[in-house]
Amino acid sequence: IIPNLIHLVGEEGRTKYLLCKNGQLLIEDYFIKDDKRYSPKQNLPIKILNPNILKRSFNLDIARLATEIDAFIKSYLEMPLDSDYLILATWVFHTYLIEKFNTTPILYFYGVKETGKSRAGEVLNELAFRAQRLTSLTEATLFRSVEMFKPTLIIDEIKLLGKGGNQGLADLIKTTYKRGLKVSRINLNKNGEDQIEYYDTFTPLVICTTETIPDIIESRCILFTMQKNSNPQIEKMIDQKWANDLRERLTIFRANYITKELPEAQYIARG
Repeated sequence: IIPNLIHLVGEEGRTKYLLCKNGQLLIEDYFIKDDKRYSPKQNLPIKILNPNILKRSFNLDIARLATEIDAFIKSYLEMPLDSDYLILATWVFHTYLIEKFNTTPILYFYGVKETGKSRAGEVLNELAFRAQRLTSLTEATLFRSVEMFKPTLIIDEIKLLGKGGNQGLADLIKTTYKRGLKVSRINLNKNGEDQIEYYDTFTPLVICTTETIPDIIESRCILFTMQKNSNPQIEKMIDQKWANDLRERLTIFRANYITKELPEAQYIARG
């Protein structure tokens, strides 16, 4: 709905739009289209930016930023393989240009208790674009929040199979990975054919759980089998100043590339 939207900013006690026009960032309270006024939702559970973002230069060393994101993740999260850090850092960049992609892999952190799964969600919540970290999720929360706010969803502890599993939620999660897939729901407050409403659930998704998930969902995942930490130092408190600096620079990355055509990727495998 909002053209040129880059992110949200907190200013003077209110959440406002951060827009990019003619290579310049600016903050707006509202947007008017077809005589209708739009303002940001004020209590979204996401990391919004500081107005100081306007002072950031558009000249960005992306290689250096990627190295720092890799270092940030390594500082607070112990992954099974060294290559996993590159995957996570690349995925973080991916979330900031999600409009450019037609598919997005689900990140699936699996393991027994106390193996860093929730920590993975916590770390990615600091970096990913418009990340919402939820400890429980309903069908209505998923399809409505994704349709309206296009967040990066990070779900901590979810059960989809067996006793207590949520089959409806599992069916919805299957649609998050590919653009254009819709879910339908009945709105009893409307009449006739208007009762049937369709929702776009395409969004970056992270699942952190001790539970197994259906094979059809796992086939859309990058799976990380987590293990107990060998280095207790990574369990330290996250440096919020460092995280905020990275988020601001990632936002500049988004502003630089959101209107540009990206090169076609070379396919390295089928499917």
